[in-house]
Amino acid sequence: MKTIPTLLTLDRFELSDQLELFQQYFDRIQIDVADGVLVENVTTQIDELLELISPNYIDLDPKTSYDFHLMVKNYKGELAKIAKLKDQQVNVNTVLINASLFPKIDALSKEYNFSIGLDVFPDVQIDDIALHYDLKAIKSIQIMTVEPGFQGSPFLPNMLTKIQQLREKGYKQEILIDGGVNDTTIPKINAAKNQPDIICVGSYLTKAGDDLKMRIDELRKLE
Repeated sequence: MKTIPTLLTLDRFELSDQLELFQQYFDRIQIDVADGVLVENVTTQIDELLELISPNYIDLDPKTSYDFHLMVKNYKGELAKIAKLKDQQVNVNTVLINASLFPKIDALSKEYNFSIGLDVFPDVQIDDIALHYDLKAIKSIQIMTVEPGFQGSPFLPNMLTKIQQLREKGYKQEILIDGGVNDTTIPKINAAKNQPDIICVGSYLTKAGDDLKMRIDELRKLE
């Protein structure tokens, strides 16, 4: 399992600080974007990230790639903004769109020069996803292991069965889990029949303070 940090920030200054910190340790970072509509929380917006990089307030390491977890209703508008980030030489890896919005993955992947995957909320069933999508055409599927919107929400261990369900349906691409990953829940993840390819770690890292290096080292033992 590969570990990547998930940054859920409330203003551009917090986002800037966390990007500068975590790109020292990781070659892939996920940025949460919430609109207050699809989920209750409102995070730092992509427009603000564009403002940070345009006047060079922050230097993004070209060796670091960035995922964008779109917890937003108007995902098409956000995709256009992410395309502008790519024009600014930001290394965009994967953009995750809520599966309940039924994005047309094939068409969007042709329109934009970055990978587009699905984000699966706890109330979404894998059987329903398989009915609406050609799983073989989706490069990344993220399983939410908390109720989304805020960092620090309780871990939902039964969501791990969705990894097994995807594999049983022949899905061989990248599976991520996001939410509630910490030293207490990692043993539950390891004990599951099928482990994710990627574990996205939020507050366990972003609020680690002086324990950050120790926690990163412990997480890397899982890789």
